[in-house]
Amino acid sequence: MHFVPATFFAFVFTLLAVFQPTQAASLGDDSHLQLKHVMASVQSKPGGYTTQIRPLTPILTVPKAEDTAFVCQRAPRAAEAVLNYFMKNPAPVDKHRNLDIEALKKQAKDIAAYVNKAFGRDVVSEVYVIEGGKSMGSGVMSRLPFAQTQGCGRVMEEYESRMNQLLGGEKK
Repeated sequence: MHFVPATFFAFVFTLLAVFQPTQAASLGDDSHLQLKHVMASVQSKPGGYTTQIRPLTPILTVPKAEDTAFVCQRAPRAAEAVLNYFMKNPAPVDKHRNLDIEALKKQAKDIAAYVNKAFGRDVVSEVYVIEGGKSMGSGVMSRLPFAQTQGCGRVMEEYESRMNQLLGGEKK
């Protein structure tokens, strides 16, 4: 019986490595979960057919609070789905060759459809993308509409606590 908790904790620590720490926010509906940045295809110039690889940071909007643990447990699938989307649809750039955030906001639901397909159910409503490997806790990032983001560390701690209670273990 000791095999299950050891495997569970190993899985949790693996997931924690996938996510960057961000500022703590209370869990609730319309949670925003920040994935670690991915290296994805971006247009080399506006409307260009050639691409470059750049770091992009995906932010997942999860409408139901009870689905956040499900999303965090499947973080690698979400990252792979985002990469697949950008392989088929390289991220657009503006005339200064910076990521075109407005165009990507219009694609947020399309990117979410790729993530939901990878999950096998609709749990993510939108996926926003920020250029670079950013943490949402400071600077310009904190003024964006989805600045109250969190990594999955806190979500998984809460999930682990609930699982321990259900298994009759320690109570927190």
